[in-house]
Amino acid sequence: MAGVSQMTVSRALGGRGRIAEETRAEIRAIAERLGYRPDPEVAKLMHHLRVGKRRRFQSVIVGLTTRKPDDQEWYFRALVAGASAQAAARGYGFEVVHVSPTGRNWAVVRRTLQSRGVEGVLLLPSQAPVDLSGVLGWEQYSVVSASASVTGPDAHRVMPHHFANALLLCRNLARSGCRRIGLVMAADHEVRSGHGFSAAVMWHGASEAAQVVPPLVVREVGRVELRLWFKREQPDVIITNELSSARECARNLGRNVGGAVRFAVTSLIGEEHEGISGIDERPGAIGEAAAEMLAGMIERRVRGQPETPNATLLSGRWVP
Repeated sequence: MAGVSQMTVSRALGGRGRIAEETRAEIRAIAERLGYRPDPEVAKLMHHLRVGKRRRFQSVIVGLTTRKPDDQEWYFRALVAGASAQAAARGYGFEVVHVSPTGRNWAVVRRTLQSRGVEGVLLLPSQAPVDLSGVLGWEQYSVVSASASVTGPDAHRVMPHHFANALLLCRNLARSGCRRIGLVMAADHEVRSGHGFSAAVMWHGASEAAQVVPPLVVREVGRVELRLWFKREQPDVIITNELSSARECARNLGRNVGGAVRFAVTSLIGEEHEGISGIDERPGAIGEAAAEMLAGMIERRVRGQPETPNATLLSGRWVP
């Protein structure tokens, strides 16, 4: 009915191969009109045969990030290590490709990935929210995002469960005697978390602690407004996003990190955290889960941006 070969129909319905988008859309429309449905048993068999034939490191998964090559940020490195290990376990190579947030090297990246036959792209955390929709023709790739900091293209995501993690943090702080729990955070970080941190702190204060401390969420946390907020709200513990932010906050308030006013962080890094409580967001596990999802999509020939992107949220653990 479509006037094409059976192979073209197979490629169009399976989402693989290079076919004109008009042809692909026409074939899918005909299939829908005819009531065609794939046989799940045949699909499982073909998936098994494809995986069985795959040689180790036949394909490379590329992680895209706008971070600089010498960036040593702990969360990023731990996530990349987890993704790399899981990719290797599934028989894929893994490497990080650095892209400019302004588009300066996008054409080079595009040609490089095409020439190397890359099938899967993992969108890695960036320093600031960024839209990478224009980097590649995403219909050619399986793509998964491991960060909310990449606002485009649309993709299935694997990321920390920010609301659950912040609520876990608040509840454990309350058990240790804290009553007025405040949040101090830069606005861009709060946006990247989907407002999960402020929502959890406010919900806990209103529903469980019965003492609401309005969060201080501003573009840049300056000394003057921080001190005004502290004087007005009188928190006995301040939550920030990481250890360096806690140190800066304490310094601007003229206090010690381990003093009478406690500090806690939503993302503990490394082994040494100066006695500060917080949440281990388990970035290595996030990288592993994202690479596992991406490998499965590559092998099932799932390409392009999904109509309904899903988010897999991983809970962290409390570290006293």
